[in-house]
Amino acid sequence: MKPRGRRLRPLALALAAAVTGLVGCRKDSAPSALARELAARSEAGTHEVQGLRYALPYRLFAPKDYDPRRSYPLILYLHHAGGRGSDNLGQLNEELAALVSPATQAVEPNFVLAPQCPLVDQWVNAAREPPPYKNYVQASVPEADVAKLALDLVRAVEKTYPIDPRRVYVTGSSMGASGAWDYTTRHPGLFAAAVPINGINDPGRAAVIAGLPIWAFHGERDPVSSVENTRAMVVALRQLGSAVKYTELAGAGHDIGPSVLRDAPELYRWLFAQRLAR
Repeated sequence: MKPRGRRLRPLALALAAAVTGLVGCRKDSAPSALARELAARSEAGTHEVQGLRYALPYRLFAPKDYDPRRSYPLILYLHHAGGRGSDNLGQLNEELAALVSPATQAVEPNFVLAPQCPLVDQWVNAAREPPPYKNYVQASVPEADVAKLALDLVRAVEKTYPIDPRRVYVTGSSMGASGAWDYTTRHPGLFAAAVPINGINDPGRAAVIAGLPIWAFHGERDPVSSVENTRAMVVALRQLGSAVKYTELAGAGHDIGPSVLRDAPELYRWLFAQRLAR
């Protein structure tokens, strides 16, 4: 069964059919101008949890002149595999630039948290074979150390900054989208909404997130993570009565994250309207 979803053909996606390094390891190189600009706008740090094998680099972006007396939404951004490393720069990419852009902040001021996954790990260690990657059974995949660190970091940021715990969201593309699906099903009640883009998942866990607001995206001709991966989860969710939103980008490939997240007021208005019932 093929789920119904919005199908778009924007010109900006014409080049998205090609894979542009989202699944490979990023080569050591000087940071790009975009990475340097984003680094200058963010607070850098590392987060440790006793008993785990490494510390997690991260960047935190705060709203300009935020008022500590009020509370703000928080977006957890999980980068694709090309951003892995330990320099705290590799995750500073076009997707993150879209999330922290003035246009997004104009919809509603918000914090954005961008940890960097190390080369020795993945947000969820489910992609064990060469691409195209396929959906997995979550029970057979232990939670990664980087996942434990990232989620503990979210809780630490909530305690340190004026974050509304009812409005914590997660998004990412490719490896990051797989992490978003995995974290919401392993930790129900932590996130108020999710925006996974071209990820793999476990449709057998759909019942856990049937009540979670989700807007999923996938490129119809993705050669790295088949569109069938997201279609299967959407079907499973809708059979459970979920109101999941699904946008399938006709003719598009794997590298759709920047196009999805850039200049997308409808997406952000929807996202920031979601709240946990606490």
